[in-house]
Amino acid sequence: MNEIVFPVKVTAIHPAYDNQGNEYICIEFGFRPPRIPTMIPTSVPDEVSEMIKASRDVVKVMVPPQLQAQWRTYANRLSLFLTLDEWENLQQKYTVSDEFNITIQSNGNIVAKKL
Repeated sequence: MNEIVFPVKVTAIHPAYDNQGNEYICIEFGFRPPRIPTMIPTSVPDEVSEMIKASRDVVKVMVPPQLQAQWRTYANRLSLFLTLDEWENLQQKYTVSDEFNITIQSNGNIVAKKL
């Protein structure tokens, strides 16, 4: 197995709590998913192309515009939970919009390299 590398961006940093009430700092890393092609081939029947257009319109009506914009930009890929002590001991804290390359090595180690 070769290592896996993918780019991410810090999309959110917020407190999180476990079932016992312990507090953590959650750092969410997102990635920009590939856009789904929206062109409809000319060879499909008119009924099919109209159905595809209608389904897009239904999504636009059902999902608030703020969420639609968020879906197009970044999707969660990795979440990191740190204890408050671990967060305080970081020499350089994560900030929203920091960009990284995440490497998952063949031995299972995960490495985040800031770009």
